[in-house]
Amino acid sequence: MEKLTVILFFFLFPSSAIQKNSIDEKFNFTSRSTGIEHYRQEINRAFSLLKKQKRIIDLELNTNEKVQILSVAFPEIIRYDAYSDYLETSSNRLLYVNKGKDASDFSTGYFQMKPSFLEDLENYVANNESLKSYNWILIQQKNEKEVRKERIKRLENFQWQLKYLKVFWYVGEYKYQNIDFKTQEDKIRFFATAYNYGFTKPENEITKYQSAKKFSPGEITDAEKLAFADFSIDFIKTYAYFFNQ
Repeated sequence: MEKLTVILFFFLFPSSAIQKNSIDEKFNFTSRSTGIEHYRQEINRAFSLLKKQKRIIDLELNTNEKVQILSVAFPEIIRYDAYSDYLETSSNRLLYVNKGKDASDFSTGYFQMKPSFLEDLENYVANNESLKSYNWILIQQKNEKEVRKERIKRLENFQWQLKYLKVFWYVGEYKYQNIDFKTQEDKIRFFATAYNYGFTKPENEITKYQSAKKFSPGEITDAEKLAFADFSIDFIKTYAYFFNQ
């Protein structure tokens, strides 16, 4: 009986399979893809979220710039989680309204915008005569608390976030007009990095940060990290066809 069991074991589990499993365990080999493809499932989910907003996107963005502008913030959609976003916004909204960004500066919405990002855009537009056509983002209220309340209201609305993203693109066109981008991809990488790292930072810092592999969708600390703009470029190469229709 024991001999029969041994024969059946080797018949059902060939030695090559046993050897392969032992090697995989020893060296921690996995069949997962690496690089951008490792996150294709998460990226496709983000694309699905964004394409549901195509009507609003078509309304707000011109055809010839639509994909470029969306690509800048697309990596943030990969991280977006509606439930977590609701909890974070709910707990931080009142704190920001009452005490400002120093007390609470949180990311929210598809594009994971912060109140401080809106404030920086408003200040830049307000202080540059060449950008006065975008003064419509400025909030005209009597006191700062009411202004902050209006910012939060806008942050919770996809169309308003899209409007701010559009203004960010035009601010970038103005602010970085003296940079000689060799290719369109170079420009997208710089703009996407400025969006993620902070457009108020010095240009040399933004340039240096472009290649920093510090971004990964989700909060898994040991996940493979890529540059933020890698996901922007992948968005253009993979999903531009849908938004160019």
